[in-house]
Amino acid sequence: MKLPSLYLRPSLLMASLVIQLITVVVASGGGSGTTSSTAAAAAAAAPTKKYNAMFTFGDSMDETGNICVGSSNKTELNVLTCTHPPYGETYFGRPSCRWCDGRVVVDFVAQALGLPLLPPSKAKGKDFRRGVNMAITGGTAMNFSFYKSLGIENLVWNHGSLDTQIQWFKELLPSICGREQSCKGYVRKSLFMFGAYGGNDYNVQLLERGLTPEQAMNYTPKIVGAIANGVKLIALGAVHVVVPGIFPTGCLPIFLPLFGDGDADLDDAGCLKAYNLLPPDQVPQLDAPEAGGSPPAEAPQLDEAHVRGLLRPRVPDGPGAPQVWV
Repeated sequence: MKLPSLYLRPSLLMASLVIQLITVVVASGGGSGTTSSTAAAAAAAAPTKKYNAMFTFGDSMDETGNICVGSSNKTELNVLTCTHPPYGETYFGRPSCRWCDGRVVVDFVAQALGLPLLPPSKAKGKDFRRGVNMAITGGTAMNFSFYKSLGIENLVWNHGSLDTQIQWFKELLPSICGREQSCKGYVRKSLFMFGAYGGNDYNVQLLERGLTPEQAMNYTPKIVGAIANGVKLIALGAVHVVVPGIFPTGCLPIFLPLFGDGDADLDDAGCLKAYNLLPPDQVPQLDAPEAGGSPPAEAPQLDEAHVRGLLRPRVPDGPGAPQVWV
């Protein structure tokens, strides 16, 4: 199993900000017009909704163990750096097959809503009635067949596309809620959270094909269309759907040593300016007619790139002191 050498270990600060905003948006029942600023303003007053369960889809940013459960031998597991310290040390006290040092964003969401941490969908003998996580490392919006047509053979991008994860969910649903009629009511009272789809789709273009950010953006309509089709999970009766955007590509640790040549390439946050053209503001594009339009449901859309705008540099304590973002 070949994996990229570096993965983002999400900052707990960033995760906390994102979960705060997502929770407020969901709790307040805001529609697609809900923004990070209005969500933050409502933080203190918003009541918390009660959900039967929470179902999540995504990639390594939301992974809670599918990549480990699905690995067939110890050699493959040993390759996964998320199975070694220091991963998991700040919350679980051991590696938990999450690509961070503690909890991932969906963990914060579940706990904020009074739900248990979501088990991975590939786990055996688990109780999925309060929720399950389909997210898996390397998850993409586009199917792997599309990337194979471009000459991409790296199987890290073939663990589970959005379509595949939705199929996993459909196969699990009868065992969770029974017959179709029973499931309709159950699904209507559950929260569906789509991960930051699109991030890996751009990573494929940049890392595997060596495209520039401008060239990679030519694939944005296809990526947005694939995400919109996935959100049409609404056909199953879901009405509470969160669709986050993706983190600024130029801030990902894997890109900094590969594409940064010096301070001139960086912005004031230490991120690559050129690569922060990606992602384009794809969240509003999900409402566009060519993407299939907005589903008739509560579908808050949170552009996580805007969360970075909440972070401001605190004045250093003295000459040479590190800049702290609060």
